[in-house]
Amino acid sequence: MQRTLPLVITLVLGIVMMIQFFIPHQFSKAFYDTSLEWLRVMGSFAFILGLSSFVTHHYLKIRHKKEGWQYSPIALGALVIMGILGLVGRSPSVTLWPVNGQNIFLYLFNNFYSYMMVPLGATMFSVLAFYIASAAYRSFRAKSLVSTLLLIAAFIVMLSIILYNVLPIGNLGEWLLSVPNLAAKRGILLGAVLGSIATSLKIILGIEKGYLGGGGK
Repeated sequence: MQRTLPLVITLVLGIVMMIQFFIPHQFSKAFYDTSLEWLRVMGSFAFILGLSSFVTHHYLKIRHKKEGWQYSPIALGALVIMGILGLVGRSPSVTLWPVNGQNIFLYLFNNFYSYMMVPLGATMFSVLAFYIASAAYRSFRAKSLVSTLLLIAAFIVMLSIILYNVLPIGNLGEWLLSVPNLAAKRGILLGAVLGSIATSLKIILGIEKGYLGGGGK
């Protein structure tokens, strides 16, 4: 019953939501709006579940002294501090120590986010850029006809962007981006959409059961 009931709910709701999308009726619109409200409620419960899982994971990591446990107190401390600052600072009744038109809690919350979270995110994306450059270097080695064509096309596109007004290859670079590249991109997107449709149908029909847990179908 624990595995059958979620499958039945998924089947019924999946079919109903597909039908209401193609039937522009007042009842279907009201049903869709109500479903969105229920989705927000379930999202709140999912947030609570994720928060408890986060705290439990780092608590067990500290307790058993697992590898990298020294970072867990920092993560938990940041969670507590940012949570308190956000909840208290957003309260309209709190006007303690105003700074730049904000109370001190909201001011600290915005500054922690702007001067700590944003630079850390930029650092992670910078590291990712080096990985992308490394992968591009390995891909652009002219070992075969396909890799040679890829190297030539990438070289022309880069030169057309950097030296647009110097070399007469600007139109060629734009043509490569708007014709062959766009055709390949549409093919990839079409394949991804068909794959997502197939996966959705497998979930609705109960063929794919991995979301129920256990890692199996």
